[in-house]
Amino acid sequence: MPIFYPTDRPLADSKCNTFAIIARCPQTKRFGAAAASKFPGVGAFSPCVDPEYGVVATQGWMNPALGPRGIELLRQGLTANKVLDDLLMEDPGRDLRQVAVIDRFGHCAAFTGSENDDVKGHLIGDQFCLSGNLLANEDVLPAMEQAFEQSADLELAERLLAALKAGSDAGGDRRGKQASVLKVAATPGFPYVDFRVDDHPEPILELERIYYSNRSVLIEQYYDWVDTVMKGIPLEKKG
Repeated sequence: MPIFYPTDRPLADSKCNTFAIIARCPQTKRFGAAAASKFPGVGAFSPCVDPEYGVVATQGWMNPALGPRGIELLRQGLTANKVLDDLLMEDPGRDLRQVAVIDRFGHCAAFTGSENDDVKGHLIGDQFCLSGNLLANEDVLPAMEQAFEQSADLELAERLLAALKAGSDAGGDRRGKQASVLKVAATPGFPYVDFRVDDHPEPILELERIYYSNRSVLIEQYYDWVDTVMKGIPLEKKG
């Protein structure tokens, strides 16, 4: 069923997710995404990550319904290109949107509407996609691409953080800094890496601090936690 997407433009500073990356790790098969913006609480709106089927990131003059709708289509087995086509076909405000999709095979598709503000665009690589609008300059996305590709020996979450930092160092959002988000999905129903910074003068550095300071508790013990929950055994009684 088509979803109604209003096309009335909000205030200029309500543009969301100025630069983002979505990716699939070829080794672990995990999906992840990260984004940063001069927009509060950006992680509440995008990206949407499914541990088995892929990722949808939406931005620009965002309609947040595109993310869950895209995940629904991915779960039906549609390819990234087909999901993107269907989302745009249903959306009368498509020229205002920026959408990136990665499917269960790691194939990517992206769209940057002509009504997004410059500097805007997207880059598609091997099982990852970068997108941005309202960028400070044309170096932001290539810097993110280089950082992601050169950190292939790291965990997916750390590669996503490296890309965000590189984008910010290259100029980032031309309006400034406020919020960031980092997500990596591993097991259906069990959050893995899911951190947000909603309002901070250095949101990417704060996101990095949160990730590394909590890694030993939430990430390194993740599969023990999943296992104990699924078996109904309290962690302290395991073994």
